[in-house]
Amino acid sequence: MEQVKNLHDSDVKRIQNEIKGFFQQGKKVKIYRNGTHSMRPFNFSKETAVDASTLTRIIEVNTAENYVLVEPNVPMNTLVDATLKFGLAPPVVTEFPAITVGGAVQGAAAESGTLKYGLFHSCCLEFEMVLGNGDYITASPTENSDLFWGTACSYGTIGVMTLIKLRLIPIKNFVHLTYFTARNFDDFIKLMQNKRNDALTFIDGIMLSKNLGVVMVGNFSDKKNLPISTYTKAADEWFYLDAKNIASQYDTFEKLIPTRDYFFRYDRGAFWIGEEFFTFFKIPFNRLTRFLTNPIMSTKVLYRMWHSLTYTLKQSKKLFVQDCIMPEDKISDIYNFEDNELNIYPLWVLPVKNMKLLSKDDRLSPDFLGAEFCFNLGIYGGYKKDDATFIDTNRLLERKVYELGGRKVLYAHAYYAPDEFWRIYDAKWYNHLREKYHANKTFPDIYEKTKVSTPRVRLVGGC
Repeated sequence: MEQVKNLHDSDVKRIQNEIKGFFQQGKKVKIYRNGTHSMRPFNFSKETAVDASTLTRIIEVNTAENYVLVEPNVPMNTLVDATLKFGLAPPVVTEFPAITVGGAVQGAAAESGTLKYGLFHSCCLEFEMVLGNGDYITASPTENSDLFWGTACSYGTIGVMTLIKLRLIPIKNFVHLTYFTARNFDDFIKLMQNKRNDALTFIDGIMLSKNLGVVMVGNFSDKKNLPISTYTKAADEWFYLDAKNIASQYDTFEKLIPTRDYFFRYDRGAFWIGEEFFTFFKIPFNRLTRFLTNPIMSTKVLYRMWHSLTYTLKQSKKLFVQDCIMPEDKISDIYNFEDNELNIYPLWVLPVKNMKLLSKDDRLSPDFLGAEFCFNLGIYGGYKKDDATFIDTNRLLERKVYELGGRKVLYAHAYYAPDEFWRIYDAKWYNHLREKYHANKTFPDIYEKTKVSTPRVRLVGGC
């Protein structure tokens, strides 16, 4: 561990020196991490970026106090593989294995553990950061707490995160998952509302069509006399297709899923976006073709292919990918808007703990809302209208979400005008934070970082 820590310290000093040089020149720069799920085009140059790409190490898994010290570029599957050896895991694990720990913190990552534990960054205990003037600082809920909460969901616009201290929880070998079928969206939401008060570790749902949905709830479990399903092998069915098959046959169904398979159950097929690949290339969509194309059906590969198509065949407008976090009493309104304007199915629905209840400084979180309880509506699929209307429809969604008191997650296409954006987010607070921690002279602000200047695919957040 000492050798790894020395390498870490050496990288941090180099990053400090690079940033000090940019700060003295008064030059704004980006943070280069050499590959996350972010689909923002980024050609690295030492003249325009801080090189943080070497921060790829797990420093320590502490089994006495149940935490891990991890550098920001460690992918989620690498982190989970390291902690599972000790019967531990982060409370919230992103569903895509190649999302990095830093990307999950900076990009508002959520998953089925979010109702119980909050967004990914709320499971963090401390950050080590290099500020815009090259200073080194640590931030936690009790030390520099405004920086701790303010850098979360900031997309790398406050400072360079160099180390994360992340809470771990005990886990078991399986997740015992129960499926509940709903025949319309109102019943689907009522099921989630009824289940949220149960002693659950996991809850999420898929609205498969207007007349079929499935709510899935689970807890860690030892092996029981139940069917066992896996989702990471080539011969396995995609998770959402398996859930659809269950919902089509049963009102209630129970099974066991190995814990690692559960964490990354949506990776193969990227939820269901991979189905668009088959449509685009006119390939039959069946069990055999899914098996044969499995090497390119991971989220990481799929998104890179779509990114490539953006520039070679101008396909960015074909995918509509947005997450909208809404107050509980407005989730049906945004669903009805989606059904009428987009009619994209399946939809991912996730109950979310309100971050405003945790800290007044977590102001960039998409669930920093006035409501006591929130839902995320994930809209992922092929755009069915004329390509020329793609931006207009995105703008309609942005206005509707704002009108209903919700927030979009900023990893995806964002077309806000500056005045619209800063009506949603607290510009005075944000600019004060950037000035206090020397970010305003060195890093682009969050509006600059997340706005779409030209249509392109940007599917999963990071920094």
